[in-house]
Amino acid sequence: GRLAMFAARAFNRFLVGRKRAPNVRYLIAGSNLALIKAQEGAEDDPNEAIDDVEPLVKGKRRVLYIGVTCGLSAPYVASQVLHLSRRRGTNCVLIGFNPADRARDVEVENWDKTFASAIQSVSHRKNFLLLNPVVGPEPVTGSTRMKGGSATKLLLEIIFALAIEKTKPSALPDHVAACLRAYEETRLAVYEQTATIGRLVELGGQVLRRRGHIYYVGAGTPGILGTVDASECPPTFGADFDTVRGFIVGGWRTLLGPGHDLSDQGPWYRISLDEFNHVQLPRLSGNDLVVGLGMHLDRQVGEALQRSRKAGALTAVVQVGRPVTGRRVVDAVVCVPYVPKTIIPGASVFEEYGTKLVLNALTTGGHILSGKVYQNRMVDLRISNNKLFHRTIGIIQHITGISADAAKRYMLRSIYKTDRVTPPMLHAKPSEHVKASTNVPKIVPKALIMAVGRTTLAEAEKLLKKEPIVRAAIERLKSAST
Repeated sequence: GRLAMFAARAFNRFLVGRKRAPNVRYLIAGSNLALIKAQEGAEDDPNEAIDDVEPLVKGKRRVLYIGVTCGLSAPYVASQVLHLSRRRGTNCVLIGFNPADRARDVEVENWDKTFASAIQSVSHRKNFLLLNPVVGPEPVTGSTRMKGGSATKLLLEIIFALAIEKTKPSALPDHVAACLRAYEETRLAVYEQTATIGRLVELGGQVLRRRGHIYYVGAGTPGILGTVDASECPPTFGADFDTVRGFIVGGWRTLLGPGHDLSDQGPWYRISLDEFNHVQLPRLSGNDLVVGLGMHLDRQVGEALQRSRKAGALTAVVQVGRPVTGRRVVDAVVCVPYVPKTIIPGASVFEEYGTKLVLNALTTGGHILSGKVYQNRMVDLRISNNKLFHRTIGIIQHITGISADAAKRYMLRSIYKTDRVTPPMLHAKPSEHVKASTNVPKIVPKALIMAVGRTTLAEAEKLLKKEPIVRAAIERLKSAST
């Protein structure tokens, strides 16, 4: 959904520049609030999905709908595909990175279908296309923000770039291949900087182990990419919402344009660089890392970085698509000086792609170094929807070797802060468990420790207090039992 916003923003700017109507719209489950903070259960509501999409298509004679759900699992998307595929003049494309036979086939509350059955029912229709290329396993199992997210951005940009330019059908295969080669060139250019990226990841792990913060301060699209990367850390790694934050020159005006300021919705939604300067900057210490993005676009970014260094914070610069000019006194510089020319005039798609790769590496690598991943699996994720509820049971099952029923019981003990699982807990709907999980910290770590060590909840909490690095706590218990 965040990448859909990113694509719509870029293509509408391009269309307006060509004196054409800005007719690209995006939806994200949970509304624009979810651009910064995941909304509990939003992607599980098939009825809300239709209420959201109907105003966008009303009165339109021709519509192309593209639904994105990397694991083929979100009822929000499946419901819209099913609804719009029945609509005259509408073509539906579903993008995901699982085989169709691996689509989620579990009960969806308040719906008579599963994701799999909904997609199966439209698969024969001429106005439906499933686009599910193979991207291979993710670096962290269950987290689609790296390969899946990058592939989504790439696909949306190629599709719209060639459509807007009205490329002849006969020339499409060659143009698509040329675009893919340009993304590949960008990826290889980024990979040439593994030494400096490694240094940046090392700094990220250092501050996260010390319970410090990573702050992105940026301008333009690089700054927006910082907010997107930051927003993915709480649901993926169970990070506190203030652990990784993104701040942009211009705040919401830069992100969505005039009239969309959500700053009054809470502290997490205050994303302007002014907010960083007034609130975060005075609190900085050597346990914090401040990363400058898009420094060439606005001098305020460089000034914020200088003030951060004077305050004692670690500092870094990430720049893709141009050399870093001038003398920069920072702790790490990741510079990818040259990438291919853009396929969309006015949109720096390859600079953006390269920047995304670096930022994903920083926060994923940093959280791995801080113990948030065990055996390639997330062990401190937040249970914010039905998908993550079932995924958590699978994680506990895989790491401990116990049955799905036993894994569920340990998870419920952690959610409801008890050593006794009652029948009402066992028979409650997933949405009730998701709601109960909202303000409960360390659900998965506590469940894993109870399962591995056969401990009580109090004993698990005591061990986590003594050893807050989840991976280390699990390894200690496993070694003690052998």
